[in-house]
Amino acid sequence: MRYHRRLLLFILAGLTVLSGCSGSEKGGREDEMGTLVLGIQQEPEILNEAVSSMVSSIYVCNFIFSKFVKHNDRMELIPDLIREVPNVENGGISSDYLTYTYHLREDALWHDGKPVTASDVKFTVNLMKNPDVNVGTRQGWDVIESVETPDEHTVIFRLKRVYANFAGDCFYDESVLPEHLLAGYAGSGFMNAPYHQKPVGSGPFILQEWEHGSHMVLVANESYYRDGPYLDRIIVRFILDDNALLFQLESGGIMGADNVPSGMLDLISRIEGIRQYRTPALFLEHLDLNCSRFPLDDARVRRAISASIDRKIISEKIYGNLWIPAYGDEHPASPYHTDIGKKMNMYNPARAESLLTAAGWLDRNGDGIREKNGRKLTLSLSTTTGRSNRERTEVVLVEQLGRVGFDIRIKNYHPSVLFAGYDDRGVLTRGSYEMALYAFMAPPDPSTKETSYSESFIPPEGQNYSHYRNPELTELLAAGSASVSFEERKILYNRIMKILAEEMPVVPLLWITLVDAMPKNLLNYRPNPTQSQDTWNAAQWRLRK
Repeated sequence: MRYHRRLLLFILAGLTVLSGCSGSEKGGREDEMGTLVLGIQQEPEILNEAVSSMVSSIYVCNFIFSKFVKHNDRMELIPDLIREVPNVENGGISSDYLTYTYHLREDALWHDGKPVTASDVKFTVNLMKNPDVNVGTRQGWDVIESVETPDEHTVIFRLKRVYANFAGDCFYDESVLPEHLLAGYAGSGFMNAPYHQKPVGSGPFILQEWEHGSHMVLVANESYYRDGPYLDRIIVRFILDDNALLFQLESGGIMGADNVPSGMLDLISRIEGIRQYRTPALFLEHLDLNCSRFPLDDARVRRAISASIDRKIISEKIYGNLWIPAYGDEHPASPYHTDIGKKMNMYNPARAESLLTAAGWLDRNGDGIREKNGRKLTLSLSTTTGRSNRERTEVVLVEQLGRVGFDIRIKNYHPSVLFAGYDDRGVLTRGSYEMALYAFMAPPDPSTKETSYSESFIPPEGQNYSHYRNPELTELLAAGSASVSFEERKILYNRIMKILAEEMPVVPLLWITLVDAMPKNLLNYRPNPTQSQDTWNAAQWRLRK
């Protein structure tokens, strides 16, 4: 649950926009053509966005599932499983912002042929709110007082309190799930449901095969309720190593790749039949700092880490200036952006040393590593294995932090371990790390900060992986989510971002530009800067002969 459409349309600059994704009724598939073979660098742990926040899971789930809303490539909120996005003007949202009415499409079917109904929606909401199910986050779901289903295709939500981005959050991150297949698992046994490995959705493609460690095969859903799909099959191959991904592109083992390593752009540009798409996205490469662990429970140490990092060097040396330095978690083009993070936490090694000294960390024996009470300033740094640019970033971070007296030890994990859910004892969700390097989305609407920083959303309740606790911030975040006034929210989020800059539970590093290498004969491929992912309009993809 994440976004709204207020963010400026900076993404369109310099991009080629192909023909639009039709919102019209179901069309024919007479011009569909063949099989598309893609490579991605992370294999999903499971295929259910309710309990998996892996980017690769969202990427694949877009083929299989339906949601109420999604963002198109212009970051406009558009309907998917519903007839229209509710607002006050069309009567879908009450004047007090406490009642939301949705009308499902009558022609939506599950892949097994059964209709998608309001009962499925109510079942999924109850599942998301069930304390025995450790979902990724309950933000947004926790404000629902009741769900009414006056008929098979109408759903009415009554909220406990105003939640400004409810229309943009409700069934945005998570898909509607089939009650008839999951009713027996809607409790503590949910994570063990076989469904997660072979899901039945209502999206444009049906999962036919999943060979773990190798690939997935998805076939066209002939009963899809919108236009398309226009491909017979999509094969997704899991290629975790950067060099192997390049080899597969060169040899024709795959036809395209999502989010290719930026260091290989020159090599990829020489591959015949491949086109590069460069998309400034809302992904933030960052460090999560585990505030429940000593010495990261001291904000001075956390700020010293930020001040020790020369982001411009990382941008230039590793990403060829394609990724830009970040000092806060609001994109520079966002109307909520402020320069407070840049002013307080720019590269300043002298400031870092001063903060560490004030916190009692001194290099008493001259070995270059600071100590306090007989304990060295040693921290582990973790990221996903197989991503060469992140591993190179780790080397730079070890060097830069070492200059001011940190002793950094690298401890990396397979993506399925680092990003595993709470029930599967994921490294992030369980807080079994000290510093973690990865990317998250910075949504157009800042309400998502609540699940990232509020005390109320520490796992398993949400995605506050830093285990950061600040009562004032928790209150401000709740107030920001509840306000419908942009002016009021701007004041609240300015204060929120000042606290984050002072406390630094998360160290922003770089704003990501995504680069996709896709076949030149793939039509209607329109990269998406939001969490809706590049597969948001996969039903419209065509292969030109």
